[in-house]
This record gives sequence, C-alpha cells and structure tokens, in this order.
Amino acid sequence: MRTAVRAATRLTVDDGGSRQRVRWAHEWPVVLRQTGPERVHLVHAAGGPLGGDDLALDVEVGDRARLAVHSAGATLVQPGAGAAAGVPARWTVTVRVGAGGVLAWAPEPTVVADGAALDSTLRVELAAGAAATVREVVVLGRHGQRGGRHVGGVEVGVDGVALLVHTAVLDGADPALCGPAGTAGARAVGTLVRAGADVAPSSAAGESTDVRWAWTPLDGPGAVLLAVGTPSAVTAVLDAATVTGSDPAGPGASGVSAPPTTRPAILAQA
Repeated sequence: MRTAVRAATRLTVDDGGSRQRVRWAHEWPVVLRQTGPERVHLVHAAGGPLGGDDLALDVEVGDRARLAVHSAGATLVQPGAGAAAGVPARWTVTVRVGAGGVLAWAPEPTVVADGAALDSTLRVELAAGAAATVREVVVLGRHGQRGGRHVGGVEVGVDGVALLVHTAVLDGADPALCGPAGTAGARAVGTLVRAGADVAPSSAAGESTDVRWAWTPLDGPGAVLLAVGTPSAVTAVLDAATVTGSDPAGPGASGVSAPPTTRPAILAQA
C-alpha cells in the first residue's frame, strides 16, 4: 500500500476568442484530462485519497471563459496505513472565475469508507458578472457500511463579498450526527449552489420516503439546495435541479409526498 502523498495541481482556462485555451500542470495522483472544448475530468490516478494525503487543486477561469469540471468516477476515501492511520485526508479546491466567466463544478459523489476521514474545502471566488453552479454529494460508506467521517466546507464569494460559508460534519459512527437532529440514518448529503449573474432565487422544498430537500435563498445573487437521503434519491434531486435551475419536482409540483417515519434534518449553512 502506498504512503501518504502531497500533491498540488493547477488548471487555467483563457478565452481566446474563437477558441478557448486550457492549460494545466498536474501532480500525481490528481490527474486532469480534457474531454471537451470547455470540459475537464478529474482522475484520481492511484485511488483514494487515503488517510494522510494532502491534495490540492487551483483553478483559474479567465474573463468570459467557460469551464465544466467532472470526475471520471466516484471518489473513494479510504483509511491510511502505518503513520497515517487515523489521520484524515485533505482535499482543497480553490476556483477563481473572471468577469463574465462561467463555472460548472459537478464531480461524481465522494464515498467515505469505514474508518476513513476527509477534510475538504471548496472555495469559489466570482468576479462581477461571473456565474457558477457548484455541486457536491457525499455518501457515508460503501454498501453495507456505516461510513467514516467527513468535514466539508463550501465557500462562495461574489465580487469580493462572501455569499455562502457552509460546513457540514458527517460521521457514520457518531450516533448524534446520525440521529433525528442530523441525517436520521441517511447515507447521502447533497449540496447545489447557484451563484452570480442571472441566478433566479428559489425557496422550494419537498420530501419523500427516500429524500428531503430544500432551497435557501442567499443574501446576494444566489441560492443553495441541500438534500439528505439515499444516494440515488439525492443524486436524482440534484440532477433535476441542475436541469431546471430551481424546483427538483418540476413546475407546478409541490414536491411533497408521504414523509418518512424519522425525517433527516436539513443542515443549515453557517
């Protein structure tokens, strides 16, 4: 088994007029692959991250440039070995978007296995006139597992002013965090942030036996959607919201059906 690693990867996208320029310098195991004129996929070349890893990605989206970031598959966080046993992995992403630029951040879910821990931070800084859609899904454990610990921060600013500072703490082995005031035993938590230019605010909410979700308008140009439930149901809610831009239930629908016996709480942003 490999030892813990430190790696920093940089990605720059410039608007070249008729053709964008995409440049990067990646450092194993955080590898990038350009899969379209405006699209890049992240590839974790050595699996993981593992406990003790310290990985970072720095992204610059130039004025009027557009970038969509996806991942080649789900990210599986696993425990470290030896000196890294019990040490969380760290994943820090910083994205700066220039005036008139557009960012779509939508990696596949992050799965935190039993005994693993991940501290992640995603910072998005938008210039005036820029826009971003930021999507994150965290799943506690593989099938049949309780799941490890995840501390995830999402910070979004517009034109130098903080729009959202949100931290979610999840732990499949913590009865309080998995109780009625937390996830109520749900394995997945999804976050979708729409920020910047031309964002339509929404306050819709809904629930079913598999998922509970709600939009919260932000004090500025943006809104955040939080969903808690089964991995497939959370993913479906975020998929629908990404397409419609607002209510996952669709126009004219209440989005509410029979509530579950114990409903997971919607985590509030700080």
